[in-house]
Amino acid sequence: MNKFLNLLAIVFTTSLAMADGNITVNSSAPSDDPSMVMHVGPEKVHLQEFESIFNKNNNEENVTREYLDDYTNLFIDFKRKVLYAQENQMDTSVAFKRELAGYRKQLARPYLTDQAAEDELVAEAYDRMKYEVRASHILITVPENATPQDTMEAYNTIKELRNRALKGEDFGQLAQQYSNDPSAKTNYGDLGYFSAFRMVYSFESAAYNTPVGKVSDIFRTQFGYHILKSVDKRANRGEVKVAHIMIEERDDATSQEKTANQEKIQQLMQSLKDGSSFEEMTKFSDDKGSAKNGGELPWFGAGQMVPEFENTAFNLSSPGDISKPIQTMYGWHVIKLLDRRGIPSFEDAETDIKNKIKRDARSNRGVESLIARIKDEYNFSVGKSRSRHQDFYIFRLNQLTFDFDNYSHNIDPFCKINYKTWDRASFTTKGKTMFILDGIAYTQDDFADYLAVYKINVDSANSCPVVKERYEDWVNKTCLDYEDSKLEEKHPEFKALMKEYHDGIMLFDLMDQKVWSRAIDDTLGLLNYYNLTKENYRWDERALTTVYTSNDKLTASRARTLINNRYNSSVLNSEEMSYLGFGKGEFYLSDARILKLMNRYRANNLKISSRSFEKGKSTVVDNHWYIGLTDNETNLDGSVFFADVKELKNGEQKSFEEAKGEVITNYQNYLEAAWKLELEEKYPAQVYTDVLYKLVD
Repeated sequence: MNKFLNLLAIVFTTSLAMADGNITVNSSAPSDDPSMVMHVGPEKVHLQEFESIFNKNNNEENVTREYLDDYTNLFIDFKRKVLYAQENQMDTSVAFKRELAGYRKQLARPYLTDQAAEDELVAEAYDRMKYEVRASHILITVPENATPQDTMEAYNTIKELRNRALKGEDFGQLAQQYSNDPSAKTNYGDLGYFSAFRMVYSFESAAYNTPVGKVSDIFRTQFGYHILKSVDKRANRGEVKVAHIMIEERDDATSQEKTANQEKIQQLMQSLKDGSSFEEMTKFSDDKGSAKNGGELPWFGAGQMVPEFENTAFNLSSPGDISKPIQTMYGWHVIKLLDRRGIPSFEDAETDIKNKIKRDARSNRGVESLIARIKDEYNFSVGKSRSRHQDFYIFRLNQLTFDFDNYSHNIDPFCKINYKTWDRASFTTKGKTMFILDGIAYTQDDFADYLAVYKINVDSANSCPVVKERYEDWVNKTCLDYEDSKLEEKHPEFKALMKEYHDGIMLFDLMDQKVWSRAIDDTLGLLNYYNLTKENYRWDERALTTVYTSNDKLTASRARTLINNRYNSSVLNSEEMSYLGFGKGEFYLSDARILKLMNRYRANNLKISSRSFEKGKSTVVDNHWYIGLTDNETNLDGSVFFADVKELKNGEQKSFEEAKGEVITNYQNYLEAAWKLELEEKYPAQVYTDVLYKLVD
């Protein structure tokens, strides 16, 4: 999308001082088309189109006729280029169509979801963020593509456990004994406190919608069937930022190692009491990742740390407070509170919530709501067999039967299938209608074509739910694709926007072909243009210098001394003389040798570069407009530089290489101006001011 936006900036922010070339101004529009504001070549432009584009590209509060005239010239220039691009079929290439399709996909997204449903999700998520819930759960695992038999067995198991919990059996004991979540063996299913976006959406919803002390209904996630018991609900405590020192302790640590760890953490505490800084003591932490940053950890809220660590951190009162040693499953910790914050306002949180929803299962709700609306709007219906002898439609795949009509009656015929990966050629159908959308029949053949693209490769135990899922996916995709195909028809603003992008991409490619790349690639033309206009490219006064940049003032002072004593060996000791490789009777400190010496113990301690400064570009050089060393100047990053002014020059002509950037820019302007003259002759324009000035009068 950057190309298109850059193009609009080029087209509509170009200097308004343009010639009116080949434009006829009439006071009155044709009587048979009173809304026409102009002709550009063969194209008619009506006021509504012009006004829409004008308003989009202008923020002027008080638009004058003069300003409108100038803008009209720009608009006509744009139209002429678009007409040229269309005549030369620049919108027919594969690359163009691919790029436009990419933009369309982005622009269509807001239209292919139920915005009201998404707004409800944002509000729901923020309302949940105000609270933290604590829940215990029982999981009976079942794969998403399990057979109906396995699915039913898992469902019956969780149903029996729920009934036992409702009758008063201890939920934690049931979780420890029966839950397939391995952690339940030690935590009795207790998940601690958590808030929105910490669990999968269906689990989160069950936790927030179940009253405290009650057991939820049965619900399913990608992991299997669950029930949960709501233990508590409290106001969200927000987030904290802490630093910590950790002494790691393995699960299999010996008693001697455990004793040594306790002694080590007590020694750390004593050092803190004796005045050692917390940041200094983090060098002894076994958490090496955080130790590099003074033990600092990222912000966290409920459910993101183990309970012992989380509770200790939140119980610290004020920034700077340090906890007593605590033990977790990872070892021993000492925690320092750095900062705390509550939940953000809705306005501050809204964008983040929307981004999280896009990555979350709940994002499907907006699409699901839209699909339901599409089905209703376009009279979606499931196809029915007309045969008196059978009430199903048959697919044959490797001698096997798919009974789709019975599936529409909520039966599971797919489950009788036993097959492996297949291809479209082996898939025969009777061509019967499976569903109808907006009067269009979608048949078994259409579904077979869909399956040929979204191939199935599963074992026989999983074939039933996978084929069902593919069928539902096909129906949903068909509904969304059909709605997508209607966007220009249903939404005039979308149609107008797509036209802008269509024209914009064409014009960008055209300008690149006719002006931008041409000026760069036409080496001979560029050189000829330079030779014709070389007097326009001259240097201002400038100083040719060598710049020395050092990390600190001491290094700068040492470098300055060496430069001032290039021929004086007394500025070096014998070790430095030997390091620099001076032979007997030889001595001259070149820049290369100075650089080697100054960076002997620390890389990049000194940097040397050649620079040309035009007058007025550097205060340091301007204040020393004569041969020799300038004063020191300190940069924002603390580095120190000075310059050795070698030569002063005044007003000589730039070579082609020195002026190349300016020459390219000017040559591009020349090419565009010449091309505009051709376009003005090819596409004369006529403006009807009585219509145009309605925008300002």
